[in-house]
Amino acid sequence: MAVQTKEKKAEKSEYSPMMQHYLKIKNQYKDCVVFYRLGDFYEMFFDDAEKVSAMLDLTLTGRDCGKGRAPMCGVPYHAADTYIAKLVEQGEKVAICEQLEDPATAKGIVDRDVVRIVSAGTLTEESLIDDKKNNYIACVYYDGEKCAYAWCDITTGNFYARKCDKKDKITELCDGLVRIAPSEVIGNRKIFDISRDLPVVKHNVVPYFGLREDVEFSLFRAERTIKEQFGVVSLDAYGFGDDTETICACGGLIGYLRETQKHALININSVRIERNTDFMWLDANAVRNLELVKSMRDGKPYGSLLWAMRQTSTSMGARLLSDWLLSPLNDIEKIKYRQDGVEELYLGTDIRGSISEQLKFVRDTERLAGKVSNGNILPKDALALGNSLIALPNIKMNLFGVKSKILSDISDNIADLSDLGNLIVKAIKAEAPAVPKEGGYINNGFDKELDRLRSVKDNAMGIIREIEEREKEKTGIKNLKISYNRVFGYYIEVTNSFKHLVPYSYVRKQTLTGAERYITEELKNLEEEILTSGEKAIKLEAEIFAKIKNLLSENIKAIQRSSRAVACLDVLLSFAIIARKYNYCRPEMVGSDRPMNIVGGRHPVVEIVSNEQFIPNDAYLDNGDNSIMIITGPNMAGKSTYMRQNAIIAIMAHTGSFVPAKSAEIPIIDRIFTRVGASDNLIFDQSTFMVEMTEVAEIVLNATEKSFIVLDEVGRGTSTFDGLSIAWALVEYISTKIRAKTLFATHYHELSELEGVLEGVKNYKISVRELNGKIVFLRKITRGSVSRSFGIEVAGLAGVPKGVTDRAKSILKKLEKNDLTKTMDIRSVEDGDEEESEEERISEVEEIIAETDINSLTPMDALKLLSDLKEKVKK
Repeated sequence: MAVQTKEKKAEKSEYSPMMQHYLKIKNQYKDCVVFYRLGDFYEMFFDDAEKVSAMLDLTLTGRDCGKGRAPMCGVPYHAADTYIAKLVEQGEKVAICEQLEDPATAKGIVDRDVVRIVSAGTLTEESLIDDKKNNYIACVYYDGEKCAYAWCDITTGNFYARKCDKKDKITELCDGLVRIAPSEVIGNRKIFDISRDLPVVKHNVVPYFGLREDVEFSLFRAERTIKEQFGVVSLDAYGFGDDTETICACGGLIGYLRETQKHALININSVRIERNTDFMWLDANAVRNLELVKSMRDGKPYGSLLWAMRQTSTSMGARLLSDWLLSPLNDIEKIKYRQDGVEELYLGTDIRGSISEQLKFVRDTERLAGKVSNGNILPKDALALGNSLIALPNIKMNLFGVKSKILSDISDNIADLSDLGNLIVKAIKAEAPAVPKEGGYINNGFDKELDRLRSVKDNAMGIIREIEEREKEKTGIKNLKISYNRVFGYYIEVTNSFKHLVPYSYVRKQTLTGAERYITEELKNLEEEILTSGEKAIKLEAEIFAKIKNLLSENIKAIQRSSRAVACLDVLLSFAIIARKYNYCRPEMVGSDRPMNIVGGRHPVVEIVSNEQFIPNDAYLDNGDNSIMIITGPNMAGKSTYMRQNAIIAIMAHTGSFVPAKSAEIPIIDRIFTRVGASDNLIFDQSTFMVEMTEVAEIVLNATEKSFIVLDEVGRGTSTFDGLSIAWALVEYISTKIRAKTLFATHYHELSELEGVLEGVKNYKISVRELNGKIVFLRKITRGSVSRSFGIEVAGLAGVPKGVTDRAKSILKKLEKNDLTKTMDIRSVEDGDEEESEEERISEVEEIIAETDINSLTPMDALKLLSDLKEKVKK
C-alpha cells in the first residue's frame, strides 16, 4: 500500500500520536477505505483521501501529521451513509473507525477503533437496499474437486447452503450464483484464482470474488465457527451429513460476517441446506429467457413473472415470492401442501379480504428483527415493530378454524407477542425523532423519574418562583428574590434593610454595596438538578430504550418465526388474489412419466400488458408419441410466447401457484432448459452461434426424460444447410436418446418431414391468414405445418419500404423455381419476372385454402377470405 510507503519515509515516532493511531488502523484494514471519526466528521488521509476525493468529488485538503501535511478529505458523520453507499456501489469496502469515548471527558487521545466494515453484501441501512429484494452475500469453497456455496442476508438472518454435485461444478456454481444474485461474493484461493476468467464475473453478472485465506475454510475451524454462532455442540440437526465442503463454505461465511460486523449476529441462528433433488433446477439461461424476475429489455421487474404475480402486502412477502419463483419445488406433496392453502384462500372471500386488510398493518418485521440483531434499531423502528407485533394476533385470529395444513401451520408459527408490542407502543412516542441522540422519544407518563426530570428541566423558572414566594412568606423579607449567574449559580438576594430577618440556615455567598447574596442547601441541590436534568433525562431514555432492545433480542427467534410465517401467508394470498383476478386454475401435479396437458393456457405477463385479447392455446406433451412439438409459423405470430407460456405455467405450478389455464395436468420436472434469442453474445466472449451451440451442448449433456426443453430457432446463426442439419440431428437425438418433453420452434420447414419418421415428433403451426396482400395473426396453434414463413410480409409490417419488399417477393419467386444447389444469376430476376402463370395463382389459392383453419373463421372473416381468393384467381 502507498500508505506503508509513506510510512517508511519517516519513522512512526515522527508522526503525531493521532496519525500514528490512524496508520495502525489502516495497516489492519488495508483493503478498506478507513472512515476515521474526528468530531463531527469522518476523515480520510493519504491515498484514501486522494482516491475518495476523486470518486466522490470531495475537496482535497491537508492536515498537519507531525511531519509535513497529510492529504485529507472528509464527510459529515450525519451524512456518512450516502457517501458510504456511493463507495460501496463502486466496489469499495469501508471500515468505520468510531470514537469509543466522549472527547469532552477523554484524557489524552480519544479511544477509537473499527466498529464495522461495510461492503456490498453487508449493508443494513434501509435507505441503501431494496426492501423487496434480498441483499445476499455468498461464500464459495472449492478445492479442485468438491464445491459448495453458502449465502446469507444479514438484514433478515436467512442463511442457506448448497453443494455442487453435477459433473461440471463450476457451471453449476455460476448458475446458482446468477439465481441468487448476490451483492458480494467471497471465496478461498482456488476459486478466487478461477473466478477472474468466469464469463459471469467478467461481464458483471456476478460481482468479482473477494479473497479469504484458506485457513478460514479449514474443516475444524469452520465447524467450530458454526457451532459457536448457532450455540450448539453438534451440527447433526442441520443436515450437513458428509458434505464437508458445505460446512467449509458456511464456516467461511460466518467467520467473515463476524469479523466485519463486530457483533454477535443473533438473527443468524440456523441454516437451511438445499439439495438439488428438492427443487427444479433453473439455470441462468432459463431465469433470463423466461424473464422470471426481470425483463430482458431493461433488466427491471416490470414485464417479468415476478412483477405479474406480486400482489404481496409486505416487503418480506415480496422477497419470499422471488425466492419461490427461482426455486420451484420438486416434490408433489410439498407442492400440494402449498396448493391447499392457495385454494382455501381462493375460495374464502371473507378470509381473503380480512387477511389482506390485516397485513397492511405489518411492517417488515424480518428486517426490523435484523436491526435488533445488528444493533442499529432506532426508536421509530422499534415502534414500527411494536405496532406489527400488536397486529399479529389479529392475523392469527383470522386463521382460526382453517382446514388446510399449511394455513394451520402458519397460524401455529405466529407468536402472540402483543404484550411486548403494547409495551413498546406505550413507551415510544408516535413522532419519535429520527436521530435519538438528543432524546425526546419516550412518552410522558411511561416512567415517573423521567417525567420528574423533564418537569425540572422544563419548569425550572416556575420551581424557582415557588421557592422564592415560600421564602418571602417564611422570612417576612418582602423584596427577597432568587436569581442566577454563571459564576455563583442560583442565589438569594436580600437588601441591607432586611438583613436582620435572614435566617441562620442561609449561607452568605457574596456581599454587595446595598445587599447580601445567600445560598441554601435546598437551592444548591435544586441548582444541580436543574443543570443536569436534561442530560439525566437523555441518559434515562437511553437506558429505557436499551431495556426494550434487550426484550426484543430475547424474543428475536419468535419474531423471526412469526415473520417467516406471515411472509408465507402473504405469498399464498398473493397467489389466490392473482388466481381470482385472472381466472387461474389449480393444476394437478402428477409423476414425471405422466403427460403435460394444458388446456386453454395463457401467458401470465403478456395477457396483462397486451392491448389485444389474449388467445389461449392447448399443449399436450408426453414421453411417447407426443414428446416433441415442431412448431412452424411466421415471426410475430406467437411461437415464442406459446413456448414460454408453457414453461412458465410449469414453473408456477411447481411453486404451488394456480396457473393461467382452463385446466392443467403438470408432471414433476427436474429441469427446464431454454435456448432462446441471439443476444447472448453481449454477455459472453463468444459469437452468437458459438453461444447457441454451447447452450445446445449443455442441454444435450444434462437433460433427462424428466426435463422440459424449449428451443427457439436453433441453427439460425450459421448457413442454411449447416443450421438445418444441426436442428435435424438435434431433434433426432432428443427423440431417440433423451426423450424429454420438448417444444421446438423453427423456420426450417423441412423439419416437419420428421413427423411419422421419428417417434414422438408432431407438427404444429401458428395459424395466420393472408387478406388483401397482408397477413393476419390468429395466435392459434393447430396441428400441421406451414410451408411459408411470411418473412417479407412481416418486414412490411415492420416498416421496410414497399420497394424493398416488392423486390424481395420477385427474388423469392425466382428462388422458389430453382434448386438452391444450382448456380443462379439473381440479376436475371427483373421486374417483368413477377408475372405469374394461371397455374401458379391457382396453386397459391389451393395452398391458402389448405392452411386455413375454417373452424376459427368468423362469417365476416370467411367473406373477406373468399373475396381475396377471388381476386387472386382473376389476375
